[in-house]
Amino acid sequence: MMRRMLRVLVLACLFGACRSASSVSPSSPERDALLAADREFCARTAERGVEGWLTAFDEHGSQVGDDFAPITGHAAIRAHMEAFFADPANSLEWTPDDARVSEAGNLGSTTGRWRVLYREADGTVRVVASGRYFDVWRKHEDGTWKLLYDVGDTDLDATGSGVH
Repeated sequence: MMRRMLRVLVLACLFGACRSASSVSPSSPERDALLAADREFCARTAERGVEGWLTAFDEHGSQVGDDFAPITGHAAIRAHMEAFFADPANSLEWTPDDARVSEAGNLGSTTGRWRVLYREADGTVRVVASGRYFDVWRKHEDGTWKLLYDVGDTDLDATGSGVH
């Protein structure tokens, strides 16, 4: 049931984002605010780890796990992400490259590139995974944007398997 609701939500947001693409200028204030929220999400996560990660999510927000099952709510997201952020050698970074905002201005989406980095004992940093992400956001009454849905897909290497 939850998967069906999430699929409907994603499809509705995709439809809304595509529909609104022609009515939202590339540099509209709402679009710029949503891109800023996504960039701030990355900065807070880099500074505060799992706490920074959680601050971006709506209380009913979900992220998609490696098995593509939704992980919903702050407690479940914390449990899923805590070990990754607890290791100081791990880092996650991303950069949005597009945003769309619904005509009503209360739903939006961002897309971009992400990378998981690992710092070796000798100080070298290697990319252990990379890909694209798609996020669905909801604008709250106080004007803040919060994540409803976060999903990413891993790049394929030359053999057709995921980059790890």
